[in-house]
Amino acid sequence: MLNEKFWLAIAFFTFVVLLLKFARKSIAKSLDDKSKQIAEEILAAKEMKEKAAKLLAAAEKYSQESNDYAKKLLQDAESEAAKFLSEAQKSATEEVAKKTAAAAERIKQEEALAISHIKEKIVSSAIKQVEEKLQKNLSEQQSNSVLTKSIQDLGQTI
Repeated sequence: MLNEKFWLAIAFFTFVVLLLKFARKSIAKSLDDKSKQIAEEILAAKEMKEKAAKLLAAAEKYSQESNDYAKKLLQDAESEAAKFLSEAQKSATEEVAKKTAAAAERIKQEEALAISHIKEKIVSSAIKQVEEKLQKNLSEQQSNSVLTKSIQDLGQTI
């Protein structure tokens, strides 16, 4: 029994030694290849991380530029709106002034026309009253002479 175990142990160690002797190169090569692959992956990951950082910085810069541009557009729009409002107020003020002046002119014309009509009525009423009084008190020749003179006097004053 000791014999079997002994020979089994010797066979096992021989197998391990032979395995290490012949397979050592391939195991070492496989481990080296794996370590190179891991190192390349780490290097690639670092490069990707740097690229991602650059892209993030570029995106943040673009975002900031976009925000600045949007603010500028908003300020320009507010400025244009204020300018448009100012021009509209100025135009409205000018239009109101024109309408007010036209209305004042029309009022003056209507006043002059009303005064003219009132003067005509007063004159014609006065002429009628004078005519009636003259017809009652004066002869026809005197009446015509006074009437003619009154009409001439009124024509000169109007």
